[in-house]
This record gives sequence, C-alpha cells and structure tokens, in this order.
Amino acid sequence: MRKEEECSLAQGVRDFLLQYPRKTIALDALQQQFGTFAYEVFHGVIQHLLQEGSLRGIVSSGTDFGGLPRRYRLIRARLCSSSDQIQSDAARYAISARLDLSFYHEQLLPVWQRDLPYIVQLSDWLRRSADQLVLPVSDQQRSWDIFQDEKFLLTPEGRGLLRRLHLSWQDIGVTRETEPLMMAAHPVMMQGAVCHHLIVENKAPYYKLLPHLTESRLSSLIFGSGWKIVGNLSALPMQSGCLTARHVAWYFGDMDWEGIRIFHALSMSAATASVELRLALPFYRALLLHEAAYGKVTQKPDEEAWTNLACWLPEDEAHQFLHLLQHHQYYPQETLCDAEWLTCGKELDDDIREFF
Repeated sequence: MRKEEECSLAQGVRDFLLQYPRKTIALDALQQQFGTFAYEVFHGVIQHLLQEGSLRGIVSSGTDFGGLPRRYRLIRARLCSSSDQIQSDAARYAISARLDLSFYHEQLLPVWQRDLPYIVQLSDWLRRSADQLVLPVSDQQRSWDIFQDEKFLLTPEGRGLLRRLHLSWQDIGVTRETEPLMMAAHPVMMQGAVCHHLIVENKAPYYKLLPHLTESRLSSLIFGSGWKIVGNLSALPMQSGCLTARHVAWYFGDMDWEGIRIFHALSMSAATASVELRLALPFYRALLLHEAAYGKVTQKPDEEAWTNLACWLPEDEAHQFLHLLQHHQYYPQETLCDAEWLTCGKELDDDIREFF
C-alpha cells in the first residue's frame, strides 16, 4: 500500500476516534468499525497511528496474532495534531522546563489554549525566581505574585492548573496557613490571668449562645467547625491578644463517635501545650435528660478516644453514654433547647469560678 493511501486511511480512523466518547478502545471495536479493510491494511494503519503517538497500546491487555495490542489509549492531542501547537507555543513563550506539559499532549487543543495565559504567567514567575531564594508565603500572596490575582490559586481552576502541571504547593514556595478560629470575644473577661473559652462543635449552638456571651465568665465563644478546631486551636493565645494568660478551653461536641474522636484528637494535639482542654460537663449531663436519637450506624467505635473522654465523666454517666453508643444511639448538640443552653452556661460559670 502506498504511503499516501495509508495516511488517508489513517485520517479516517482519526476522525472516528476524535468522536469516540471513551478514553480507551478495544482492537475488536476498531476492526468492527473498519471491517472493509484487509487485515494487512488495517495492521499498517494501526501501526502508523501507534508510531505517530495518536494511539498508545495498553501492554497489560496483550496482543493479537499479528502483534497489535488488544486495547489502546486515545491520545487526543495527537489525534487533532495539537502537540505541534504546544511545542510551538512553548518555544515562543520560553515556557520553563520546570513545567510538565505531558497532560496537555493527551488533550484536545482547546484545553491547552485555555490554560496557556496562566502557564505563561507561571513560567515567567519561575524564571524570575530561579536565581533567588523564594521564601515561603501564603497561597494568597503567591497567587498575587504570579497571577496578580490573590484568589486564583484558591479556586478550583487555580488548584487544577497546578495539578495539571504536576506542581505542589512546595514547588512554588507556598506555606498553607490554617483557617483562623471563628470566635466571639468578651473583652472584659480577657483582663485576668486566666482566660476561659467555650468550644462548640456545630454552628447552631454557637449562634444560640452568642447573644449571652457577655453575661458569662467566658473570655470567648468558639465555633469548632467539626474537625477544623484540631488544626487551629493553637492560634487561640495570639488571636485573643492574651499571650501571657493561662488559657482554658471547655469543649462540647456531639455525643457520637465522631464527636468523641474530635475531642480525643484535640486533646492529643500540639495546641494543648498552650491551651488546657476540659470537657464542658454541664452540657453533656443535660443530654441525658432527653431520649437519644438512633442512627449514624456507619460510625466506628474508638476505644482509645472513648477512654480519653470518659475519664472526664462521672462513672454512672459514662456508663449510660457508652450503652447508648453501643446500640447505635447518639445525641447531637441540637438536642438541647434554648432554656437548657442558658442553664448549662450558668452551670459552666460555676465550674469556672473555682479558678478565681
């Protein structure tokens, strides 16, 4: 078969593959589609597409009697000749060799064209910073340095660009900062040697207690936001502005295995070096006045976490809670009514008084 004829037939296969919806295709599917080709012709066309990189054989699928792979991965950029354009643009804009462009060679050309302006900006920044020590900064600062948009790297598009170029945060000198504490301050109670803080796991109790904060002995009310509190409690002394004070944090979370694990992780965290952690007992005791809910059956028991929390509870109350948990029952914080929140807050104030 003449070279021109082989190229013409190969283009027909390319046109079919460009419309093919999946990322891989079986040899049998190709043979069925192009059944009018003699095997020798078909073999030559597939070999041509393999050599130019439009198809990539999947080795684990084996080969047929003629040596052709039985399954192929479609390299769409090669199918529509976008690789030549990528190479041309990379040379034109002097794209940094530190950027891995392999992802784009397997995509349609519009994917490359969409990302190219950002790739050029990132490449220019890498070139400018190549000969100088890049000090770690926040993701927002680095986003501004590179793209003149402090929020771009925080968006799905920005994070996706880094993934496509196989870059990590460390590669561009970013130190990810933990989320700040969401806290309401009671300045009058921040004047003493000891500052007391109440952490609630969920947002609803936070807003129920917030209007009554200034009536309490608490220095602050903190929304723990589930697991987030484990990573950002260490910011408490600095955010409160009371660096020399003794900080005591009282915790109240859902009485389920997840809430128990959060308290355990919090008590094991480095934050406890600067913040004393205690269980807000009045709130937990009030839960036992209500009927427990049934559910959350997929949560797994954690004996170590339970032992850590149970040591703060009177033995009889710990036994009641454990019995409920073992029967897939639990208490969300929202179990308590408005009046109970206020009553428990006053009881916590009584516990706090022993520090004064």
